Amino acid sequence: MPFVKKIEVEHGVLGIWKISETADELKSAFQFSEMERTEFDRFILEKRQVEYLAIRMLLQNLLNTKTEIIYSKSGCPKLKNTNLEISISHSAELVTVFLSDKPSGIDTENIHRNINNITNRFLHNDELAWAEIQENPQTAKILLWGAKEAIFKCTKQYGIQFDKQIFILPFEMENTDFFNGNLTTEKNVENYNLWYLLFENNIIVYCVEVEN
Repeated sequence: MPFVKKIEVEHGVLGIWKISETADELKSAFQFSEMERTEFDRFILEKRQVEYLAIRMLLQNLLNTKTEIIYSKSGCPKLKNTNLEISISHSAELVTVFLSDKPSGIDTENIHRNINNITNRFLHNDELAWAEIQENPQTAKILLWGAKEAIFKCTKQYGIQFDKQIFILPFEMENTDFFNGNLTTEKNVENYNLWYLLFENNIIVYCVEVEN
């Protein structure tokens, strides 16, 4: 079995699964429900099969029991028979899950991912200026991308313009893992607390919505 990391945090629990197995190896260790078997059989690519199984096996490790994931009409994941919120993300190397009793989101990105060609589409000029003066501008830009993805997952709204509606407030990246962001909609401004951590070549960002 792979490395599994469970981190208790202020508003929930974060799980990390390092992908190292084949789909066949995971499949032999997983007990499918009828629904899960039907869903799994739709996947042709092994990468998608591995992600599907790793997510559910990680969830089982976090909860110490098997719980099925169902999806809303909009495609958002939910947990069957519990009120816990779940957010899911993955990179090429990792699968991550964040469980919380608050609206929440998580994103996982490889820090070497080249996002320079899309930077202007998701960063405000002030955010870009902040990233450029950090010790590692590349990591700072990936962090901002992950933070906005986490907020987007948390809000469950569509048509969000990352560069104009989601703003990450400046913070001392070298001295803290905590920061803030907000999302401006036609109706109001939603505020978020965010945290990040580095795991091998990945940056993991998770957030919870701040109650007004």
